[in-house]
Parts: sequence; C-alpha cells; structure tokens
Amino acid sequence: MNLRLLLISATIALLALVSIHLRSQEAGEAPPDPDPLAPFGQLIGGQWHLDNSYQEFEWGIGRRSVRARGYFLVDGKPKLVSEGGWFWHPGEQQIKGYFTAIDMPVVLFEYTTRFEPDRMVNELRAYGAKGDESNYMETWEFSEEGRIEWTLLQETPEGLQKQMGGTYTRK
Repeated sequence: MNLRLLLISATIALLALVSIHLRSQEAGEAPPDPDPLAPFGQLIGGQWHLDNSYQEFEWGIGRRSVRARGYFLVDGKPKLVSEGGWFWHPGEQQIKGYFTAIDMPVVLFEYTTRFEPDRMVNELRAYGAKGDESNYMETWEFSEEGRIEWTLLQETPEGLQKQMGGTYTRK
C-alpha cells in the first residue's frame, strides 16, 4: 500500500470517529465518566472497624476494580469471612460488585452501586446456600473524615425495613 492510500484511509477513519462523537453529543449523550470508580478512593487504605468486625479495601489492577475483604474478630484474631470486588460494567453503564462469604447465612452478594454526594448507595441481592434470595438497600453515609454511617434496609411487603446499622471508623 502506498503512502497516499494509507493517509487517505487514516483520514477517513478519523472523520468517521469524529462524526460518531458529534452525533452522540447532538443526541444529548454525556461523555462517559473517565473514572467511575474514583469515589471508592475515600475507602482505600486502612481498616474500617464496626464492633467485632472490619473491612479492608484496595485498588485492583489499573484501578479498574476495587477489592474488598471482610473479617470477624474471633478470640481477638481476624477471620476472613467475605471477599469480592466492584468494577465498572461497560455494557450496563453501572458499578457492579460480587462477593462470596462463609460462616454467614448468605453465601453470595450481588451489588449495583452508585455514588451520591456524601454517600454510597447499594442495591443488594443476597443469596443463601440453597439459592434463597433477599433484596436490600445499603447506604454508606460519609459523615466526616474517617467515619461511615452504615445502614442495611431489607425489602419487605411493608416496604424497606432497617435490619442493621452502625458506624465504621478507620484505623
């Protein structure tokens, strides 16, 4: 292929990309967030303690995921009871998370997560070992530096009912 033909092909490809971009802008589509997981940065590092448990968060490869582990303190020693992670799902255009657990009534958690100004909101499906499903709404209110107000609400026929809650502190 000669240089002139190569330049013409590259120019056509560039014009096609610009055209696609301009059409999406005209349709009112917002450009994708360059880092939809950035709000997790406030959780990364240290341990978040609540009663006799704590959680740890760290970035995954290329900051394209967030890994988390949950521990119970048993006789003063940490016991790993859950682990999983969140990631940006490009097809669904939302943050998804999957966690497995042991020594709990739930063995699998599925998260759909969004961030609002000062809080993280999780639509949560929890599955028992036999496949029984429960639906929850979980909120993490970032009230002040180093503190998170956590609330777990379960979907019931009467509406959302508070199941658990507390204050996580970073150590």
